[in-house]
Amino acid sequence: MRAKRTLFRGATILTMDDAIEDLAPGDLLVEDDRIAAIGPSLAVDDAEIVDASGMVMCPGFVDTHRHTWQTPLHGVRTDWNLLDYMTYIRGMYCISYDPEDAELANRVGALEALDSGITTLVDHSHLQLSEAHSDALAEGFLSSGIRGIYCYGTYRNLAFRPGEPAQRLPELLGEVNGPLNEWHRRNAARVRQKYFSDDSARVRFGIASREFETLSEAGSMLDELRWARTLAPARISIHVGMSANEPLDVVRALHEAGEIGPDLLFVHGNHLPDEVLRMVIDGGASISSAIEIEMTYGAWPVVERFTSMGGRSSLGIDATIDFGGDMFGQMRALLNTWRLERSLRNPLRMTRKVHQKKVLEIATVRAAEAIGLGEITGSLVPGKKADLLLMRTDGIGQAPMWDPYAAIVSYGHASLVDTVMVDGCFAKRRGQLVGIDWPAVRTSLQRSKENIQRRFSLVPEQPIRARWTQGFRIEIAD
Repeated sequence: MRAKRTLFRGATILTMDDAIEDLAPGDLLVEDDRIAAIGPSLAVDDAEIVDASGMVMCPGFVDTHRHTWQTPLHGVRTDWNLLDYMTYIRGMYCISYDPEDAELANRVGALEALDSGITTLVDHSHLQLSEAHSDALAEGFLSSGIRGIYCYGTYRNLAFRPGEPAQRLPELLGEVNGPLNEWHRRNAARVRQKYFSDDSARVRFGIASREFETLSEAGSMLDELRWARTLAPARISIHVGMSANEPLDVVRALHEAGEIGPDLLFVHGNHLPDEVLRMVIDGGASISSAIEIEMTYGAWPVVERFTSMGGRSSLGIDATIDFGGDMFGQMRALLNTWRLERSLRNPLRMTRKVHQKKVLEIATVRAAEAIGLGEITGSLVPGKKADLLLMRTDGIGQAPMWDPYAAIVSYGHASLVDTVMVDGCFAKRRGQLVGIDWPAVRTSLQRSKENIQRRFSLVPEQPIRARWTQGFRIEIAD
C-alpha cells in the first residue's frame, strides 16, 4: 500500500535538533505518520503540497502538566491564592461534575491545546470520582487526536455529592488523605487495561499521585509509589514544593528510600532548596514548571536554578481557570522571569540575555525528553513522528519577520497557528480545527457550565477550606 505523503514547501524550518540546521526556506516531507525528509528544495512526486511560504515551522509544543478536566472553568476566578484553588477546585468544583461534563472537558481541553500548537500533553487527571467518570475522561482525551500521557489520579476525592446533608462532611474530609484505597487500585488497573494497554500508542498510561506533601509520614507515599510502578506507567506525575511549609519533604524522603528515577515527573518545586534539586537530578527525574500560575500564587519559578544545575526542565499550562491554555504565554513568562533572575543575581553587571531559542527548546525537544518521548517527538528529524505546527508571520504585529524564534516566543499567539499535525494527521488546517463543529461544542460547554455551577452552589465551603488550610499548613493573613 502506497504511503500517504504530504510536502510542506517553503517554510522557515526550526528543527530544534543540533545535528540538523534550520532552513530558511526549506521543505519537509511527511510519509504516513513520520517525517521522511527535510531539505532546501525536495523533489517529490505524488505528494499533497502545502504552501508554507511566509510561515515558521517548528515541532509541536509539549505541555508536561495540565489538569485538562478543568476546561469548563475558564476564568472562574482570576485572583485566587493557593488555598482558594485547593478549596474551590480540588474540594468543591471537582465533585460537581457528572461523567458527561468530564468527557466534554477532556476532549475540548485537548482540542484547545491542539488549536494553539500543543501536540503532546501530560494530563494530570485527578477527577476519578467513579468508573463512569474515569471512562469519560479517558475517552474524551483519546478522541481529541492529541499525543500524550494520561495520568490516572489517585487522589481520594471527597465522597460528598452536592445537595447531601452537610453533617456528613467532617467524617468524609478525614478520609481524603487516607492510604490509597482498594477502589483506586482496581480502577486504575482497569483503565490501564481497557484504554492504554499499548505502551507505544499515541496516548500512554501514567499515574498522577495524591498530594504527598500533605502527609505526615512517608510510609503510605512509598507504598503508593511502589504499587504505581507495578502498572508500568510512562510517567508518575507528583506535585511538590507548592508551599514553603509542607508537612512532608517528598523529594528528600524519596531520595532516602532510593525511589527517585527517570519515571518521576515532579511538578512545580518552587520551594525546593538546591540540595533537594540535586537529588532530583541525580535520580534522573525532571521538573515541570507552570510559570504563569506559580507566579500568580506568589512562587518564583524554579527553571533558572534547576537548569543551571543541569536539571531537565519543561513547561506545563497547569490549569486554564487563570490563563489561556496555550504555550505562548508560558514561554514569554519564562523568558522574562529568566532574564530578570539573572539580572537580580548580578545587579551591578550586565548579563547575557536568555535567547528565545533556549525557551523554545524547553517547550519542545527538552520537554519531550523529560517525559520519555524524545525518541519520537519534540524535534523535526527524519524518522520521528510528524508532530509539528506552522505559524503565520505575515499579519499586522508580526510582519516583517527578522528572527523566527522571536516570532514564535515573543510575538506568537494561538490565532496565528495556521496548521497543526499530530502523527501525520492534520488536527488544524488553514486556521481551523479539522472536523470540529465549534458552535455545537460551545453550546455543550455552556450547558455543562450551568450544571456544574448549580451543583457547586450546594457544596458547603468552610469545612473544606479548613481542611486544606491544615493540609498545607497555610497561614491566613489579612
